[in-house]
Amino acid sequence: MKTKGIILGLAILLVSNIAYSAQKEVLLKTTSTWDKVEYHKLKIKKPEVTVLKIDIGVGESLKMHKHDLVNIAYVKKGTLTVYTDKNEQITVKEGECLPEMIGKYHYGKNTGNDPVELIVFYIGEKDTPLAVDK
Repeated sequence: MKTKGIILGLAILLVSNIAYSAQKEVLLKTTSTWDKVEYHKLKIKKPEVTVLKIDIGVGESLKMHKHDLVNIAYVKKGTLTVYTDKNEQITVKEGECLPEMIGKYHYGKNTGNDPVELIVFYIGEKDTPLAVDK
C-alpha cells in the first residue's frame, strides 16, 4: 500500500513539473501594420487562414507584390529587409515578427549572411489571393 502511495506521489510530482515547464513569450501584439496603418474592423464572411513557410537564399529577393489581407511574418532564421515602392524600409531579424502592409507594394530581400526562413500567417476572405504581383 505504501508503494502505491509513493508511486502516486511521484506521478503527481512529475505531471506537475511538466505542466509548469511550458514558457510563453508574446512575439507581437499590435493594432497596426509596420508602417503604422491601423487595422480596420475586420468583416470577414468566410474566413480563411493560411500559413506558409518561405525560404529566401542569401542575396535573393521576392518579387514586388502587395497583400489585400492581414498577414504576419515570423522570421525563424536570417535577416530580411522589406522595401516599399515609396523607398520605405524595415529590417527584421531572427525571432522577430513583421505585421505586413495591406494594399501597398513592397518586396523582401535577404540582406544577411544566412538563408532566411519565414513563417507567414495570412487571415482573410476565403479564396483571396495571398499576394498580387506588380
